[in-house]
Amino acid sequence: MSIYYKTLFSSILINFASLGLGRFSYGMILPDLQNSLQISTTKAGFIGTANFTGYMIAIFFVSYLYKKYETSSLIRISLILQALSMFCMIFFNDYVFISFFYMLSGFFAALSNVSIMIYIAHIIPSHIKGKALGITVTGIGFAIIFSGFIVPQIQSFIPESAWKTNWAVFSSLILLISFFVKSGLKQHDNKQHQSSDEKNSKEILKSSKFFRISFLYLVFGITYVVYVTFFVTASIEKYDISSYEAGYFWSVLGCMALISGPIFGHLSDKIGAYKTLIIIYTFLTFSNIILASNLSSNFLWISAILFGMSAWAIPSLITLLSAQEFGVENTAKVFSLATLVFASGQIIGPIGAGYIYDIKGDFSTVFILCAAITCTAALFSFIFTYKQKT
Repeated sequence: MSIYYKTLFSSILINFASLGLGRFSYGMILPDLQNSLQISTTKAGFIGTANFTGYMIAIFFVSYLYKKYETSSLIRISLILQALSMFCMIFFNDYVFISFFYMLSGFFAALSNVSIMIYIAHIIPSHIKGKALGITVTGIGFAIIFSGFIVPQIQSFIPESAWKTNWAVFSSLILLISFFVKSGLKQHDNKQHQSSDEKNSKEILKSSKFFRISFLYLVFGITYVVYVTFFVTASIEKYDISSYEAGYFWSVLGCMALISGPIFGHLSDKIGAYKTLIIIYTFLTFSNIILASNLSSNFLWISAILFGMSAWAIPSLITLLSAQEFGVENTAKVFSLATLVFASGQIIGPIGAGYIYDIKGDFSTVFILCAAITCTAALFSFIFTYKQKT
């Protein structure tokens, strides 16, 4: 794997920027943003949904763009445009305009994120593919740790419109990273050549294998986004803790994310992806149950640990399954189609959770529903283990 170190480092930076700062930091700044704009939880969820809508729209283009353009150039331009979209958000106080630019951010984030996952799946040998994909997603963990530390610091020093200052910092970092990742991706050829085994979209969509992959990714799309969007807000509300304390929990979640991808990626190379997903979705179920229960605040540590050490391995496992079930030559198309299903779940999640909260007045119902969904995914992962050869 040593010959891929530079490429893997670039992939970590790409995930740190596109998803880590561009998406998952939103949950950390949400309480201050919501308070500053004086908007309901439904509207706050709508902003998050806008980002995921942009992400889903991009999926219709990513497979074509990936095949047409050099990966390094595609990702670099996408990161630059994402940074500019995020920066535009700070000039508005109307959630509608903020949602529009956050939607653009999600569009460009999808192009760079999906492209790097497909790229790693193409160039890494099969016997270490799971581990390599797992390493790639550690960038998300680093970004969560960073946002958990920096957001409360900025809020204490610049209390007025702190969310705008934080967002300006994040967008500036994404712009900076865009100029460092290109060289690490130019070592390997990403061009796909026409193959007799390449399938069209209709063939893929009719396959039971695609149903299995996309179903498990859909569940992740619906549930993880609710957790990362509302974890901090729910913790502050339920236990009356400060943003500093919430930041500690958030950073622990990020620390666990550093080991999530590599550990479960390595495990999937040994026992298979579906068996690994049984474990992951079981962990996520307990993580959501804790947030739905009236337990002491100490259990937040357990919830954050269980979620952080499991959730971030799922995108890499879905990429791995796309390559294993359909062949490397079909990875871009299969993963793009599965990500389209996943993205639809992301749209449903935050606005649905915000709506349920505004009706019920707390997050318990939201998280118990998420627990039920992830438990179902664990059960189906067990069933799919025995159907993988069909």
